[in-house]
Amino acid sequence: MKKILYITPGLPVGGAEKFLVSLSSAFCQYTEKQTIVSLSNNNPLEHEFDSSINIIKLPRKNKWSIKEMLEFRKYIRKERPDIVFCINFFSYIFARLAMMGLSSNEKIVISYHSTIHLTQKEHFLHKLYFKTLKKNYQIITVCRNQADYTSTAYKVPASYFKTIYNGVDTGWWKLQDNKTERELIRHKFNIPLSAKVIILTAGFRAEKNHKGALRALTILHKKYQCPAYLLFVGNGPLFDEISELAENSPVAQYVKFAGLQKDVRPYYWSADLFTLCSTSVETFSIAALEAMSCGLPAVLTDIGGANEMVTDGETGFICLPSDSDIAEKWHLALIHSFSNYHLHNHIVSKFSIEKMIREYKNLLDIDSDKMVSSTGMEHSDK
Repeated sequence: MKKILYITPGLPVGGAEKFLVSLSSAFCQYTEKQTIVSLSNNNPLEHEFDSSINIIKLPRKNKWSIKEMLEFRKYIRKERPDIVFCINFFSYIFARLAMMGLSSNEKIVISYHSTIHLTQKEHFLHKLYFKTLKKNYQIITVCRNQADYTSTAYKVPASYFKTIYNGVDTGWWKLQDNKTERELIRHKFNIPLSAKVIILTAGFRAEKNHKGALRALTILHKKYQCPAYLLFVGNGPLFDEISELAENSPVAQYVKFAGLQKDVRPYYWSADLFTLCSTSVETFSIAALEAMSCGLPAVLTDIGGANEMVTDGETGFICLPSDSDIAEKWHLALIHSFSNYHLHNHIVSKFSIEKMIREYKNLLDIDSDKMVSSTGMEHSDK
């Protein structure tokens, strides 16, 4: 039985953090102890973790806070975890600096959830981070495109990488049993039952390109004569700005804001198409997997591993991160006939939580006689 210490920049509502909830929950019965160290006070997901998992908060006053590094070092010396599991590279470099000089045998694992960075500064910092790697460290990428790009861009040997696709609980993210939820959500937002609805679930941040989605909706209406609705689910720093842009848009009455939702499934069941219009950072969207498992085709910009998740005409369409191409692929998807059952089964066969956990168990050498089942995952909103 192993002791695992996870270190993460924070626990906001995001794909990497939701992945951590799923992984640690699945490992509870197979590990001696699991601890999560958050380097932030922004931890809205902390209550989603299993009660047996110890959560330590070391909020930094600045990026390289010495006090928190010393606290982390003290904890490592006391607990002697078998595995230090780092969410993204900043967590890794923080842990690496804090552990300098310690004689220990912890296995260092870096779970990498980014690809192309937003700024030159981040790109430069990651060049430095990669130079500190040792051959026995393991970098886990969440898609092949990410591993290929990172290996080339940062001159890291391909042998350092292991790709394990993100997985979702397909027993929870399922097809709707009836149309009640669909009708309730549409009534709530005054959307006709016969209308087409495109749903975008993402934090309101620049790289998620909500502005581009608004522009694409205008093109969809004007050029393709397709009066679809656009339903935004989520929150974030650009929420107010996007809301104001939507109010002044020529398609204002067709844009709806649902805010942050604890259970997104009814919103997926009310829609006809899932989309992400991201321009960078996106690597292998858990939200897209969840939506597809609920039976929605997906139109995703060709960022990260989107084309490893979606096949044109079969499970959705891949588009360029341009307003015109997004609108064109939305139109193609909305007039195309997709099988909800095929979409769900596509996720079951390739991107299930069971498959993901099995691969992590093998990689981390975590013994077990039992496998986690899709109905065994805990959800606080059930």
